[in-house]
Amino acid sequence: GKMHACGHDGHTTMLLGAAALLKEMEDSINGTVRIMFQPAEEGGAGAKRMREEGVLDLDPKPQYGFGMHVWPMIPSGTVASRPGPLLAACDRFEILIAGVGGHAAMPHLTIDPIVTASAIVMNLQTIVSRTLSPLESGVCSVTKIEAGEAFNIIPASVLMRGTIRSLATDTLLSLKSKVEHIVTTTAAVHGCNTSITWSPDYYPPTVNDPTLFEDFSREVGGHVSDEGHIRDIEPTMGAEDFAFV
Repeated sequence: GKMHACGHDGHTTMLLGAAALLKEMEDSINGTVRIMFQPAEEGGAGAKRMREEGVLDLDPKPQYGFGMHVWPMIPSGTVASRPGPLLAACDRFEILIAGVGGHAAMPHLTIDPIVTASAIVMNLQTIVSRTLSPLESGVCSVTKIEAGEAFNIIPASVLMRGTIRSLATDTLLSLKSKVEHIVTTTAAVHGCNTSITWSPDYYPPTVNDPTLFEDFSREVGGHVSDEGHIRDIEPTMGAEDFAFV
């Protein structure tokens, strides 16, 4: 009764359809086309797992990789893309803040992790606005906070989750370092202990080869689009594991 409705059923259908069409014209294809159904592309780095298992080392080795994703912000039947950076590099974090719990009527006997968490959230907002060049793109978002079970009890710990994103790998790694610094120092100021856990695999940005895009993708996309051409689209901070291919 539930599903992750991000279009992956459509992706599978489209790739199966492409495979059927390519098989019908196999004799006229000069080369080898390998169809890649990668799992767990959101968070599980499925493409990286397939690469580690040798999908890109099979003979003959692939020279080019092409990926496609449904996109709800453009009309059905149209195709959009761009040369250069298209999808963001991405990592996710989990922060555990440990303080000393107690009764809300006696906060002086506690080390309040909620106050600490609030300070961390506010301080993290300065990373993009004050440490990143205005000409660079970056995101640092805290998206989940879990703490406490009663209105009159200051909890002993807070769990926070969130994500960082950028259109360049070096910027992503810089954001990661700054998140760790702010979390550690802010917690220390408030007397709390803290730990940060990152995802096993951060995603690099998806960067379309400009020459291949202009010489191949733009023409092919125009053939299948109802509009007869590829729409130009701005980069997005959404992330996929295309870059591992």
